[in-house]
Amino acid sequence: MAAEIVLPGDNFFPGWTKSGKAAIFIKADLFNHIDGGAELFLEFGFERAAVQRYLKGPGGLALEVYEMKSPESALGVYLMKCGRETPLPDVPARNSSETAQFTIVKGKYFILINNFGGDKNLIQAMTALARTILEKIPGDSEPSRLFDLLPKEGRLMGSERLFCGPLALQPLYTFGEGDLLKLEGKIFGVLANYRSGTAAIFTRLVIAYPDQKQALEAYQNLRSNLDPYLKITAAESGVFKFIDYRKKYGVVRLEDSLLEILINLDSLPQD
Repeated sequence: MAAEIVLPGDNFFPGWTKSGKAAIFIKADLFNHIDGGAELFLEFGFERAAVQRYLKGPGGLALEVYEMKSPESALGVYLMKCGRETPLPDVPARNSSETAQFTIVKGKYFILINNFGGDKNLIQAMTALARTILEKIPGDSEPSRLFDLLPKEGRLMGSERLFCGPLALQPLYTFGEGDLLKLEGKIFGVLANYRSGTAAIFTRLVIAYPDQKQALEAYQNLRSNLDPYLKITAAESGVFKFIDYRKKYGVVRLEDSLLEILINLDSLPQD
């Protein structure tokens, strides 16, 4: 791990000791640790991970610390993994915690604490382990300014996600094969669900590209390679509309270096 990160040793909580040496995973080595989920970490910018087990009698905990390339990378993974957030106030960082697992993000680090036995009596030890590792991570986690791209009106809080490639989008929507939005793991987009009227819910995606040229290239690439099950119904300069196999509508709009996509619409907006 980075020099400033030191994994907790023995007695982070009375009676707990390390079980063996930490396992270290770098880049593609992550496939040896995560079966079937490493691709998502790599897309977000995985650098390295350390996994350390701790024991006290029959009880066991596992600490997993993932170093990502940026705070946005770590937050992107966290939001994909945390589910509906259930924060534990005693953990001094953004977290979603339950008996079986603590899911935590701070700076460019994504952290898991696993209680494989599900013993509720280990919550205090899990909290102590979380506090110990968080003390060793410098700085504070600032809210990502990327979410300022999303309008607040109508937004369903807790639905926000980050993405920088197709893998993070796949569980939500498929526009076609490959990286159609030309994010390349470097450009981050944001999305959230919105309520329209009394019941209808749709999703808004917004991507701010470094310049207008890159935004235009992404727009044109998306339009030219849209999945066959998405049928374009109307198009004009800087905007096209489509319908999917579920009879749900979508709108793609380009404005300068900003690309906005609306999906899962019950009807097309008139503007």
